[in-house]
Amino acid sequence: MTRYIVMDFDVVIIGAGPAGTVCAYLLRKAGIPCALVDFATFPRDKICGGGLTPKAYRLLAELMPNLHYSYKAIRKIRMGYDHKILNEIELPDEIRIVRRKEFDNALLQQYRDAGGLFVQDVFAAFERQGDGLVVRLQSGKELRCRYLVGADGANSRVRRQIMGHYNGNVLCLEQYVERNGSAPRDTIEGVVSNDYENGYYYIFPNDRCDVVGLGARGMTVQRFREVLARQGIAETQIRGANIPVEEVCSGMDDVMLIGDAGGFANKLSYEGLYYAFATGRNAAEAIITGRPFGQTNSDIYRRKRKERILAGIFYSRFGMFLVRHLTSCTWLVKKIFVAGLHTNTVAAQ
Repeated sequence: MTRYIVMDFDVVIIGAGPAGTVCAYLLRKAGIPCALVDFATFPRDKICGGGLTPKAYRLLAELMPNLHYSYKAIRKIRMGYDHKILNEIELPDEIRIVRRKEFDNALLQQYRDAGGLFVQDVFAAFERQGDGLVVRLQSGKELRCRYLVGADGANSRVRRQIMGHYNGNVLCLEQYVERNGSAPRDTIEGVVSNDYENGYYYIFPNDRCDVVGLGARGMTVQRFREVLARQGIAETQIRGANIPVEEVCSGMDDVMLIGDAGGFANKLSYEGLYYAFATGRNAAEAIITGRPFGQTNSDIYRRKRKERILAGIFYSRFGMFLVRHLTSCTWLVKKIFVAGLHTNTVAAQ
């Protein structure tokens, strides 16, 4: 296949999910030429509970102030251990449940409305050439740039070229459950158990259906089917996705990994949207100011170190013991959970 140079850019961003699109939008608003590349035709579906915590949607409002998206506002969370509901709390601030197919498309459209360039193609490889980079796409196109941003999700091709196999994924399986005329849920449900290694079962109600899922280490389709059967939920179409919980660094100032490509999902809750917005912003800031990404993203790295400690305690047998015996204390659970929603140490998927 003949290769040819399409155009020169300051930045090429691989992946048009929330991290890549936020980064591309901020660069576009700053007048920096960039190309946003993704193989998908939007709108495209995406496995995700779709919960925007207060910290996430407030950050997004700062970064994309004119963005409009539909969501279902939820103010109740029901928590349990071994599928026995132990507590229900009322939240002072809503959690916004979005359908990722529509939400991600709204983000991309905001970028395109600002005059941003979107290229539908598949990343193949990058290499150094002179004092810049050349990004090769599967179509045979070549894009020359000064910076490359890998925002292409949990199975990032950019990350794979840099570091090979990645071992930091946790498997999440879920399915949609149609309501068939029943009243819509107004509560998020989350259940932990010693049977779920470093993970939890959840139900997220959006405006059309319920998203039922289970994310945990060692998860398999058969285990998920068994859980669905125990809960009396008929199997429909099970879908799976990896959740990356071990952050990685490219080791290069001109190549950055953000969002799921950089392993920035929350280690405790597996929530990734806040970190997608935050690392997208921090990559844009690094490019605009000429500072290293490690510097503009330093606060996120500090948060991740704290999360590692908290997740290690929470998912230990001692942590499960505390969960089982303390979740009946409503005021304490509410205090901890609400603090987490605003600090992003404990957050909804």
